[in-house]
Amino acid sequence: MELNLNGKVVVVTGGSSGIGEETAMEFAREGCQVTIASRSEKKLAEAAGRFEAEGFQVHTQVVDVSKPEDISALGEKVFQQFGRIDVWINNAGGNITKPFLELTVEDWNFVISTNMTSVFWGTHVAVDYMRRTGGGVILNTSSYMALIPATQKIAYAATKAGIVNMTKTTAGELAPLGIRVNCVVPGLIQTPIAAERIAANREKLCAQIALQRFGVPSDVSRVYTFLASDAAAFITGAAIEVSGGKLCVQDIGAPWGKQI
Repeated sequence: MELNLNGKVVVVTGGSSGIGEETAMEFAREGCQVTIASRSEKKLAEAAGRFEAEGFQVHTQVVDVSKPEDISALGEKVFQQFGRIDVWINNAGGNITKPFLELTVEDWNFVISTNMTSVFWGTHVAVDYMRRTGGGVILNTSSYMALIPATQKIAYAATKAGIVNMTKTTAGELAPLGIRVNCVVPGLIQTPIAAERIAANREKLCAQIALQRFGVPSDVSRVYTFLASDAAAFITGAAIEVSGGKLCVQDIGAPWGKQI
């Protein structure tokens, strides 16, 4: 299937590792002009080296997505450089794992600002530039934890559930501007951030996935390129689960507080 993404200008926050990096790489393979953002200059440089090794150029910018001014600066830089933004991917995120009764307001606010406020403002910034050139595509990264209880991850789960609703709401409001908005809902994906959790509980976690394997970043990245393409021209407001059937085999009898 031809995606016809060649020449599109793409922004990926949280693009220096894991799903974000592989997604950015997938767009580069399609001939796009890609900018990745991360709060770590070191990780951006390392990612740029991996792009170069694959024969691609990637543009980078240090961005702390919990700071709206950083997101605004990212949009301004990309638009000034390319004259348009075709695809904006709100992918950056963070988590604090603590029991509910130990979670502080500061913890809560950090996760909310990093995961959800960043999507709100990232969407604002993207729309400001997309409406000048006739539209575009905004893609958000949620999580399977948006759809099930997530012990000791209440802030993360709340933000990821919020992203699903924000996606649907903004899709309706932005459609008249020629802007489609969708979100991807990954399951357990083998990324650096998930490596420790998977290694400690590999057999049990794998048993909770219908396809009996963990995902890899490329399982997810190809969904982003599809959703950004004209092949998905009639898809907006959707939350696409990419989990290998994680939610098909949940153990509802698991002891309270013992779910992995």
